[in-house]
Amino acid sequence: MKSIEEKEYEERVKRRVLILKEQLENGNIHISEHLADDFEKSLLKVRLDKNGEPDLDTVDGRIRSMALMAEYMDHRQKMKSAISLQQIQEGYFNRMEGNFNHFYKIMIEKNVSPHQVANVIAYGKQSIDHLDEVIKPILEDLEKFWELVAESGYLHLEDDYNSIKAVFGGDLFPSNDENIASKCGIYTDTIILPCPFIRSRHMFEVWDKQQRVYYLIKHALNILQYKELALNELDKPIVAILPDKEMMDEFAYENISKLGKKDALYHAQKVFGREFKSMEELIEFGKSLDTIEKVTKEIKDPKRVLFDTEFKDSLELQIKHQTESDSSKALRTNNPGIIVSMMGFGRMSVCNELLMKSSKVGGIPLIDAPTSWEYFKWKLEYDSERTYPEKDYTKLHIVKGLNGLDNSKLQWIGKIPPKGLIELRKNGAINEIREILLKGIDELVNANQFDFTSTSHKVFNNLNFAFNQHQENIKKLTNKKWKIAGKDFGSWLVMGSVEIASACTGNMIFGLPSAVLSQVLDAPKLKDLPKTVENIKQTEREKEQLKKSPLGLMFKYSK
Repeated sequence: MKSIEEKEYEERVKRRVLILKEQLENGNIHISEHLADDFEKSLLKVRLDKNGEPDLDTVDGRIRSMALMAEYMDHRQKMKSAISLQQIQEGYFNRMEGNFNHFYKIMIEKNVSPHQVANVIAYGKQSIDHLDEVIKPILEDLEKFWELVAESGYLHLEDDYNSIKAVFGGDLFPSNDENIASKCGIYTDTIILPCPFIRSRHMFEVWDKQQRVYYLIKHALNILQYKELALNELDKPIVAILPDKEMMDEFAYENISKLGKKDALYHAQKVFGREFKSMEELIEFGKSLDTIEKVTKEIKDPKRVLFDTEFKDSLELQIKHQTESDSSKALRTNNPGIIVSMMGFGRMSVCNELLMKSSKVGGIPLIDAPTSWEYFKWKLEYDSERTYPEKDYTKLHIVKGLNGLDNSKLQWIGKIPPKGLIELRKNGAINEIREILLKGIDELVNANQFDFTSTSHKVFNNLNFAFNQHQENIKKLTNKKWKIAGKDFGSWLVMGSVEIASACTGNMIFGLPSAVLSQVLDAPKLKDLPKTVENIKQTEREKEQLKKSPLGLMFKYSK
């Protein structure tokens, strides 16, 4: 007698075969010419019983495999057909507006930031109990909403192959005092933002009442600033908000955790100058360093103990502050040794999640926080070192000025108001700008033309040409004297830096080959340019792999 599991399996196979039959009849599946004969023979053997169901004794392995793929394709299509990305965004913003539009109107009328509104409400004299009470049901409603629609949203983005997608990461959400799309919306088609409520929901259990209300209001008002960009009916949405972890399957969860632990151990090795075999060993080591004096004495590379790039206090004082911060609450310890030992785990897990999410949708990691950017570059560096441990990468990093930019500042399009960005998309002017900036965009965003298999001289020339050309193209656009959204095009230009981090790591979960790290930092300087790239075979296969290298972008301008 067959078990329940066997019966369930047989029903699934029958359903798949019927789906395959339907897909073939509708012309949705095409068989390669060299496989067609064998497939036809297998298909002709399939018989249906009196109930119209496949007789599994007549279904061979070839048909079962093809039916499994047909089921997957059918599922994807049905999930996409069930709800559009536009409808998902509308559902999300309706929730935000329904609960927080009153506060948003006040923010716009007073011309203040989400932080300022949230701070006054959370830490003012009025009672906030009524706001604290709604946090739990709001989070539960959002979780249920995303459980229903997140997969569909990601499938829509995955299947949009002909667009430049930037996946935001490294922080809960973009800074509330500037619009990330205004910063780099010319250089990308769609910016994928995380739902900050889902990303920080575990922290709502740790924060006190004032903190919970502060982040409730701040998150909501920050999200509402992107409503216009997300809901405009364009071929490619300028912004799309989706949760991150909820859309990942169990395999992805497991790999993010494994990669995060592996990277945390490697980072701790850099910090303490000693190897750790397991997380348990690292934690026990951290426990033994129960005073700030003990932990600082063991630190061999203080530069890798990075809490925030803006912190200028002594390392001892920074560690002391961390023992009293929200980070210690999240870790449920104020032991300085554990805090320092474990700091790499959270940061590197975020990097792995961002890389995996970007890979899933065919996007580019976009990081707006300088501290997260440093950890992201370390992540790529660590992958490089572990892939090719026989190479001495410390000798491959040099500082070299970029010819033609030494006495000038890098200028780029970085302050486009949302209305201006929408107008550019709607009237087609974005296409003309893209055409003029084609070289700059290809080099800065896609980075497919960077031939890392060449000598440093060739790489240097590629970068030098890209940025010089970009400056010339900016001048052409400015000379057109365009007025869009009531402002001159020239008013959108900023001075600053566009940083690029790219590495070929050999880590197949991201589909990457061998090791190179190249960044554009502190324009107009070029730092950390590999002096030589040794022993990288110049094959077509590797060139194709180079196009899949994880690329990170960070746009930064002087305010």
